[in-house]
Amino acid sequence: MDAGHGGRDSGARARGLVEKQLALDVAKRVRSELWPSFKVVMMRDSDYFVELDNRVNIANRYGNSILVSIHFNYGARRRAGPETYYWRSDSYALARRVQQNLSAVAPYESGNAGLVRRRLRLTRNPALPCILVECGYLTNANEAKLVATSSYRERLAEAIAKAIRDQSQYGDAGMGPIPRPIYAPPSKATDARD
Repeated sequence: MDAGHGGRDSGARARGLVEKQLALDVAKRVRSELWPSFKVVMMRDSDYFVELDNRVNIANRYGNSILVSIHFNYGARRRAGPETYYWRSDSYALARRVQQNLSAVAPYESGNAGLVRRRLRLTRNPALPCILVECGYLTNANEAKLVATSSYRERLAEAIAKAIRDQSQYGDAGMGPIPRPIYAPPSKATDARD
């Protein structure tokens, strides 16, 4: 379980909220939801920074695993709702389950990207199913008020954990056609952002 950012990298800051703190809180809650049925390895369990390539290397040490990276978004004030990014074909069903579960929890959705195939270091480079989850927009006033509450962050964690359990139990069944693989070089820090 990867709590995005950390240490010197605060991530998004808006409306008095700090992404690195929220991401760690949700990641710990997901871990609690999954324990003891799943062994959950945390990329970080307190406020320190882990380089993205090190996160990939750590993930690759564990066979028969998945990488879920937790984040919160920053953007136009009208945007709200979760977004889930994947690149690998073997990550699609998990990403779709997470996006569906988070959308069912999120009362506000406006102008968000939803489920997106995007080549990032944490969606392309690990040698295992891997997704990056943006749990909502800190810049949206209504969503930020919710995210600030412990009860809403618990609901987000429950939604993510349920998707992980369902993916483990059912595999790709019921998630529609799996996208074809796209062969592209590993993502690097110097890649252009879209």
